[in-house]
Amino acid sequence: MKFFLTAMVAVILFSCKKNGSSDNNGNGNNTTPTNADSVSVRLQFFSPTKVQGTAPKGPTGSRIKISIKDTLFLTDQIKFPIKFLNTDTTKDIKGAFIQVMGLSGGPLSTNYLDVPVTPEVDTTSDSVDIVMIGIDPTGLKLPFDFNITITPHNSSGQPLAQTIKPVRVLEHHNDPKPASGSCGIVLPPSKIWQWQCSYINAHTPAIGHPYDFFDDPNTVFNRNGQMIQGSCCAGISIYPDACPGERLPNRTMHFATYYQITHERFIFDELGGYLRLTSEEKPAPLPDKSDFCVGGEGVIDPHLSNTTYNGTYSITPATIPSDLKIWKDSLQLNFTQTSSSGGAGFGNGGGIIHQLDCVHGELVLIQPDLEGFGQHLFRIYTAQFPEDPVWVDM
Repeated sequence: MKFFLTAMVAVILFSCKKNGSSDNNGNGNNTTPTNADSVSVRLQFFSPTKVQGTAPKGPTGSRIKISIKDTLFLTDQIKFPIKFLNTDTTKDIKGAFIQVMGLSGGPLSTNYLDVPVTPEVDTTSDSVDIVMIGIDPTGLKLPFDFNITITPHNSSGQPLAQTIKPVRVLEHHNDPKPASGSCGIVLPPSKIWQWQCSYINAHTPAIGHPYDFFDDPNTVFNRNGQMIQGSCCAGISIYPDACPGERLPNRTMHFATYYQITHERFIFDELGGYLRLTSEEKPAPLPDKSDFCVGGEGVIDPHLSNTTYNGTYSITPATIPSDLKIWKDSLQLNFTQTSSSGGAGFGNGGGIIHQLDCVHGELVLIQPDLEGFGQHLFRIYTAQFPEDPVWVDM
């Protein structure tokens, strides 16, 4: 096992992620002029506005990319991310028009939804915007297939690009030990579980505040950096002391520090072992090496941390909080760490297995709120090959 895990580290440490692929084996479901609207009302967003008619058409040749390579998989009222990468700094994405479309190009619903981007703009990278989407599958014969048009737009409602993506609504599936010959928590050779996002729904949801916590590989915490005081004494920079005869430091300098988890990956084996790889960026300020007399930006240590963890995993009966029993989950994934390549890194305690569909590449873990306030942490992973692209053209 150690040889296998070591080899995989070399392959995937700096690799990218994929947000979906399709096996194109739909059940034949298709929207019609009469039911496209009924599918549209099942879609779940934060603060959408319904607009009658056809969504405005976006231009071709856009510099905007999207995180969905093939099919968008939805299940069980769990919200999944649609991410946009905008390399054109003159065009700021403020929302997206979403409209239901039948398979093979039609028909369209009689209305579309104007969905604002996730408002955690103070923590998310300037070039990446996110729309979270879910669905209520009650009464649908699953799997259920349809298409949607996705049209990101600016603050004036001007379309910036457009794409059509297939959507498949999956059955609730959480069996980590499927029938012989198929995959489960253990993926086919060379595939990994790649982290997509984590979130805690707002305890009291409100416009502009859908989450009490949100994190994904593009989220930057404390992105504004920090101000540190030092002194300039007769042209000589001093830290942390004040100049002779002065009580307090007489200069303040900005340090461009932040914290970002850029990757988390898992590989599980048949013998009950796991490999976890994380990448973190956490620049540290170096005020003693900065010149408080000159001013400007302070010196920082970039500090990119890549950490591997080895250990064992187990799947045991779960204690389900009362507000999560609607999903009829029963098992949880547990980790026991035995070694790491150095550094504490951030924690991951596993959680309730809500969705485990390795065929469609979807894993949803729920870490219950141990304090009983319903602040459950949802973690979403997709199964992929390390070389799969992060972004595709719209």
